[in-house]
Amino acid sequence: MHKNYLFIILILALFSCGDNTSFTPTPTAPEEPEAEPISFENCLADRSAQTLEVATWNIEQFPKVETSFDIVKQMIEQYDLDVIALQEMTSVSEFEDLVNALEGWEGYITQVNNSNLMLAYLYKTAEVTVSGSPVNLYNEDTDEYNNAFTSFRRPYLMQVTHFSGLAVNLINVHLKCCDGSEDRRRAASQLLKQYVDDNLATEETIILGDFNDEIVDTDNVFQNFIDDADNFRFTTLDIAQGPPTGWSFRTPSLSSQIDQVLITNELFDNEISTTVIQPESCLSTYEVTVSDHRPVLIRLERD
Repeated sequence: MHKNYLFIILILALFSCGDNTSFTPTPTAPEEPEAEPISFENCLADRSAQTLEVATWNIEQFPKVETSFDIVKQMIEQYDLDVIALQEMTSVSEFEDLVNALEGWEGYITQVNNSNLMLAYLYKTAEVTVSGSPVNLYNEDTDEYNNAFTSFRRPYLMQVTHFSGLAVNLINVHLKCCDGSEDRRRAASQLLKQYVDDNLATEETIILGDFNDEIVDTDNVFQNFIDDADNFRFTTLDIAQGPPTGWSFRTPSLSSQIDQVLITNELFDNEISTTVIQPESCLSTYEVTVSDHRPVLIRLERD
């Protein structure tokens, strides 16, 4: 009998405690604050819906710092170009996040031998269509190609058509850097010209990217292109011959025009202009937060 009373009292006590116990849900992480808006209105390049705007941009180990992602997103949205050839993407997932964050943009990225300095393309779907998928040139793992392009990078070919009807082959490159690698860049230049001569001889083609060497030089590793002036033209030559303040690569201690745009003769009459975009005029921390390279832009019109 006493056992029954104890059992009833215990049950009542349990129910009484349950009624007064509050459930505390696991707190959710606070939402990330939105990035401060940056206006590039006074730094924008000329553009038009009727022209094809293609930029090359070494984005320096993107994302360089925590704020790089949001700044780059704002830049792409405000500059509103058609195609951007990127160098030094460090992460496939970061690139995919960037594409997903950009409304109306799609992209491709290539990773060679698990490289953490990748080539990529972004393009605006409202104005540009891509034929097939981009491909790596000289993709075989040979000593010759690894010497010319490094074992972690290969030229990246993408074929695009602007809604105006202008169709162009783009070859995105990031050649071996630094003093002492001149012969490797010369070998890359020879292979690039050979590919265009053999495969794209009558097609509109742009080779663009971080060439890591100057085109105004006493020992010019790109002399093979310069000597064939009837078929090739560096549209960045006027920039390279101009003042250092207008060059694409700028740090506090060094300036150089090493980001190049090279077109074939099928586009000689289509080029409107080639310019170095200067975002630091609107963002003083650009070199620290984004890149030590400025974007280089070529504008083209249909015949």
